[in-house]
Amino acid sequence: MIHDSSYWKNALRKHAEMLSGKLEQRIWRDSSFAKVEQSVMMSCYIVRKLAEAKKIADAKFQKPLAMRSFRATGETVDFLNSHKIDALYQLKDGTDVTKPLSYVANQLIHSFVFVPIFEVSGKIHGIAFNSDRSKGKELYMLELGKLIEAFAACADSYISKASYFRLEDGELKVILEDDL
Repeated sequence: MIHDSSYWKNALRKHAEMLSGKLEQRIWRDSSFAKVEQSVMMSCYIVRKLAEAKKIADAKFQKPLAMRSFRATGETVDFLNSHKIDALYQLKDGTDVTKPLSYVANQLIHSFVFVPIFEVSGKIHGIAFNSDRSKGKELYMLELGKLIEAFAACADSYISKASYFRLEDGELKVILEDDL
């Protein structure tokens, strides 16, 4: 259980700042790819832990994120071909979808496919991803800037109001709000 969330939020803020700096990078080495993936994974873990510990507002953890979804072609997705997203997913027939940060974080924590998407200029634009459970159904593409904004909002979330009540089964329900 997290008692003092400031350490976790400071780490999350540092990850968001590092990722934000990567948005302007044009030369990419293997170590740069690894740093982006590590920062995204750690940020998702931190956000999930903060939410479970009731240290960020519910609205921040459930923030809707707009992204694209691409259906699988039906080919088996495995460790040998997971990087061949153009052959495994119908990239020309994407649909707009909205998923909460909580869902996106879980998909990224359990990601099977994690592929950076670049602009023609060489700058990173977003991340294509799915989880071990969704790899045979669809692939998501999320703009990295939107994910960074969601991480930063969680890092700046300080609870100003909490409402507690019991459900009929005795389970404690907590609704958390912040001033942002």
